[in-house]
Amino acid sequence: MIETRRSGATTIGSLIDNDFLRRVQKSAIGYGLVLAVPIAFKFGLAAGAAWMAGIAWSLANLAATGSVIRKVVTLEPRDRASIVKSLVIKFPVLYAIGFGLLVLNLPVYGILAGFVWPLMVAVLKAAGRGYLRLDDTTDASRQGSTRVLS
Repeated sequence: MIETRRSGATTIGSLIDNDFLRRVQKSAIGYGLVLAVPIAFKFGLAAGAAWMAGIAWSLANLAATGSVIRKVVTLEPRDRASIVKSLVIKFPVLYAIGFGLLVLNLPVYGILAGFVWPLMVAVLKAAGRGYLRLDDTTDASRQGSTRVLS
């Protein structure tokens, strides 16, 4: 059996593909909304709003970061104008939005907790994919997980 190793660009691309980011976004928004209710009841409506604002800001940052990484780490020729456009959106625009959230006097801890939430979801989803070997394509990796029922 010949086993091939994927290049670093392909591995990073598979971790930051659109399907993975979509699953992280759906999970972070869904569970974040569920957690916003007890946060709002326990700490107040402003804390719940800060939690959701932090999640929205983090998801926008995650999407922008994924876009930059996909455009920079590629096996194809790089489109420099597209990279610059992505960086202009990521840094000045997203940090201006973050500053705007602070100006609104939302609780800083709520914003930070919400900002960390999608990152935690992404790490747990990536760890789950690695643990379950969902990205392995070799037959040897799947032999241990299949069982014949008699």
